[in-house]
Amino acid sequence: MKKLLTLITLFILAQNATAQKNALRKIADSINVEGEILYRSEWASGHSTQIFSFGYGEKKRLSGGYFSYETEKEMTTIFFSKNDDPVVLATVKFGHKLDSSKYSIDTTTRKFTGVEKDLHAIRSKAAQAVLNDTLFKFYENTSLNLVPIIKNGAKKVYVITAQTAPDEVLLGNDYLINFDRDNNIIKKTKLHNNLIPLGTGGIDTIEASSHQHLGETSPYITATDICAFKLWKAKTTWVISFIVSAGYVSVWHFRDEFLEILTQAEFEKIIQNK
Repeated sequence: MKKLLTLITLFILAQNATAQKNALRKIADSINVEGEILYRSEWASGHSTQIFSFGYGEKKRLSGGYFSYETEKEMTTIFFSKNDDPVVLATVKFGHKLDSSKYSIDTTTRKFTGVEKDLHAIRSKAAQAVLNDTLFKFYENTSLNLVPIIKNGAKKVYVITAQTAPDEVLLGNDYLINFDRDNNIIKKTKLHNNLIPLGTGGIDTIEASSHQHLGETSPYITATDICAFKLWKAKTTWVISFIVSAGYVSVWHFRDEFLEILTQAEFEKIIQNK
C-alpha cells in the first residue's frame, strides 16, 4: 500500500510539473509574439525615418509624428502633419521580410485610412497621457517612442525609451497603455521600475547579459525586452540574456531568437548539473 501511494504521489508530481511547463511555454510563446509585433513596428519606423529624413528633409520638418502597422501585404509607416486636422505626408512600405534595401515611398499628401485614423487617435491620447501623467518618467539624453498597436480588436500603445548611446542597450522605463473600443484609456501600466542601460560588449566581449524584475514588474521577460534584443542584436556580442524574478528565470537565446521561461528551481538545478 505504501509503495502504491508513493507511485501515485510521483505520478501527480510529474503531471503537475508537465502542466506547469506547458503553461510556461504558452506564456513564453505569447510574449514572443507580442515582442515580434513590437520589433517589426519599431524596425519599420526606424528605417522609414532615415529614408524620409535623408531624401525629403524639408517635408519631414512638417511632420508631427509617425507610426507603423502591418497588413497582409506589407509593413507600412506613415508620417502625419502637425496641424489640428492632420493628414498623411508620406508613406513608406517594406515587404514582410523587412529588407531595408527594398522599399517604396510615396510623398503624396492624403487622408488617413480607417485603420490609420484609429492608430493616430490612440497614439495622440497616449502622447497626452505621457505629458500629463507623473507615471511616465523622462531621463536625460533619451526620448520616449509611442508604438500604437491594434490586433484582434485590442488597442494599445507601448511607450519605450529610445536608445541614444551606440555602446549600450536601454531596457526599462517602458509602459503599456490599454484602450477600449472607443479609443478611451482604460489602463496604464509601468513595465519596469527603472531604466536599465546594458553594455553591448565592443572590445571587451560580453556573451551574457542579465537584469532583474522586482516589485510590480512582470515576473517574466517583457515584449519590450524582446523588441530591444532583436533591434540591437547585431550591435552586441551577447549570446544569451537572463531576466530574473523572484520565481522565474526567462532566458533569451540570441542566435536562434528562442525564449524559454524556467522556474527558479529548474534554473538552479540546471546550473548545479553543469
